[in-house]
Amino acid sequence: MSSGERRPKIGVVMSSGGIKSFAGIALCEFLEEMGIDVDLLIGCSGGGVVAAGWGAGFTPTQMRNMIAEFLDRKLFSKIDYQTLLGLANLPFGRFDKATGILKAEPIRQVYRDIFKDLRLEDLRPPLLLQTTDIMTGQGVVLSRGPVADAAYASAAVFPLMPPICIEGRWLVDGAFSSPVPVMEAVKRGMDVIIAISFVQQLTTEPSGFFEYFSNFISRTYTLNERREIALAIDVHHHEIVMINVQFDQLIQLWDVEAVPLVLEAGQRAVERKKKEIISAIESFQRVGKGPSSLSSA
Repeated sequence: MSSGERRPKIGVVMSSGGIKSFAGIALCEFLEEMGIDVDLLIGCSGGGVVAAGWGAGFTPTQMRNMIAEFLDRKLFSKIDYQTLLGLANLPFGRFDKATGILKAEPIRQVYRDIFKDLRLEDLRPPLLLQTTDIMTGQGVVLSRGPVADAAYASAAVFPLMPPICIEGRWLVDGAFSSPVPVMEAVKRGMDVIIAISFVQQLTTEPSGFFEYFSNFISRTYTLNERREIALAIDVHHHEIVMINVQFDQLIQLWDVEAVPLVLEAGQRAVERKKKEIISAIESFQRVGKGPSSLSSA
């Protein structure tokens, strides 16, 4: 780097998306191959899990191997029947802020097996995880505490998965408040922001409750993403490179057989944006600062 160049602070933002977020592993792989140092990781929901894995020091290959080792459809079959009865106010039912349709313990144990006793404040690059306070609806960004608990909270899709109490707050999926938390990168002074989102656009009419619910949630999150990105562009001083990974079929949390398709979609999307990522970094180094802009696929 010449005396006229200054290295930009680089922030990587990984959005919500359930198991579709595993497509973000391709971005980790590209940045590592290019030797691009990342100063801050910010993740939400499934993207938070991928970001946590990267911040914990796992290589892209190790993360792919862990998907095969830990992701099991059976995790999403442990139904809490008391909660189901409680939803309908039937006898013997129970529903409160600590319950969900699925039993949380098997899922939380997977996070503990992966992250063990790691804490957010010990990760490199530093990691922030977006969650939502279920009592107030406000976004809560976690920067300290056990990674296993924070990753679960960020991806706890309520009412499917129960909330978790962290520091006196009952927290659920961050996608309810900020599906792609680019403003957190702006607030923390990142120069070049690389954000990856996972867009599900169905070409057929949904059928059944879960398909309608997933389709509605996906479209709601997409609208919220657009609003936050527009705000980020208005206040950001350099460039936001947006990578949109497109899916034209419904992929549920438990569709583990779709993981190869997800990983391939991520590789294709990142391949299309490689030159623009490099250009954003190089242009900052040349001029030190540039106009705010958005590059999206």
